[in-house]
Amino acid sequence: MSISKRASALSPSRIGTFRNCPLQFRFQVIDKIPTKESQARQRGTLVHAALENLFDLPAQQRTFAAASRTMEEAWDKTLSEKSDLLAELFGEDKSGENQFLETARQLLANYFQMENPDRLAPAHREKYLRVTDKNHLHLHGYIDRVDISPTGLVRIVDYKTGKAPAERYIGPYQFQIRFYALLWYLTQGQLPARLQLLFLKDRQVYTYTPTAADIDATTEEIFAVWEQILTQARSGYFPPRRSPLCNWCDYRAYCPLMEGIAPEISDEGVQRLLSTQEDGAQEAADLS
Repeated sequence: MSISKRASALSPSRIGTFRNCPLQFRFQVIDKIPTKESQARQRGTLVHAALENLFDLPAQQRTFAAASRTMEEAWDKTLSEKSDLLAELFGEDKSGENQFLETARQLLANYFQMENPDRLAPAHREKYLRVTDKNHLHLHGYIDRVDISPTGLVRIVDYKTGKAPAERYIGPYQFQIRFYALLWYLTQGQLPARLQLLFLKDRQVYTYTPTAADIDATTEEIFAVWEQILTQARSGYFPPRRSPLCNWCDYRAYCPLMEGIAPEISDEGVQRLLSTQEDGAQEAADLS
């Protein structure tokens, strides 16, 4: 599907940020205030890389030891590219790196208790999809793994390295996996047969069977969020929202709920969000 107007590209993570706290969304997307690296983010990146690269190996070589080795190689590469990362993540804690890597290895070990990778033949890993929906919204995202059965049935799998939520809090995670189902449907013309979230820390699996009604509902849900974003961008006011996540927010120093002072909103960032191009333009402004 071609892009006739410049449509801001929404991802499930950015939608999640806006829903959690519109002000945080503003700081990230409009003002582009940089954040510090975090151990949780780096750990997730390493584990995802290890599980992606694991399937480059022949089936019989897909072992925990091989996954750990791949992860360590990815870590060494990261450190070679970011010389100050160790200090940023661990400060003066000399044992911090070892503990960090050990928790990442444990996540990999948990994965091997949840699936047998030598029996899997993924059709895609870290599959990037980008499309414009019926509301002219540009959507994009990376799918961790796509499995396709011999009969053509599609399973979308997403790895989670954080703790599995209680059932009453599964909604945002379900939305994310439905977002991926929508991307697949719009780009491939096929409704996935199954959606799976693998919560590695707790060894829990969440499985969902999407329907055509889910596709329509997710499309409208995304559009409703986009309308809220536009309204707040035009007004220049993105309200803060207090939640337990505030204690881990990178923007506490700028948040009025934390007695911080927010900088002036970036006019350039607002215009970037709202701008359109001539018909026929093929570029989109990513909100990531």
